Amino acid sequence: MSNQNVARPGLKSGRSNEFTLLARLKPGGAERLRSKIGPDTFREKNQPLVDRLGTAHDLRYSIIDEDTRLLFASTFDGDWDVYINDFASTIPEPIDMIFGEAEGFPGIHSPHVKDWIVKHQVSATYFYSAYPNASVRDIWKALKIEGGLDVILDAASS
Repeated sequence: MSNQNVARPGLKSGRSNEFTLLARLKPGGAERLRSKIGPDTFREKNQPLVDRLGTAHDLRYSIIDEDTRLLFASTFDGDWDVYINDFASTIPEPIDMIFGEAEGFPGIHSPHVKDWIVKHQVSATYFYSAYPNASVRDIWKALKIEGGLDVILDAASS
């Protein structure tokens, strides 16, 4: 994938970045996507895969505009190019399956994928992050510490 260190769309707040992409769906793409990424089956299977990225605070797909367009939005830590590269190396199959329903998507391993993404990405007008300087890994670590402290405090009070 090319174009490393080129200015990328999306607003930043501390270490957090917003990412919003709008793409036209192929004819019948909305129905195919709904059957592939329903709220129950897709999440159960893909939650551990997305967790492996370690930089995505959240992500969501929505079919909008009377089933003609796909909206993808996420908040992530770090560099845009690294984020896209992580999708390509960590979860390429789900990305190709989902965005394969978008017109002109070249495939996550295509040398032209970043150009396609930039063409379809729109920057937010405003972006808020509750924890702009805490990465996903920082939050996971804090939650583990909290859990450990709860065990210690519970043991001390009994």
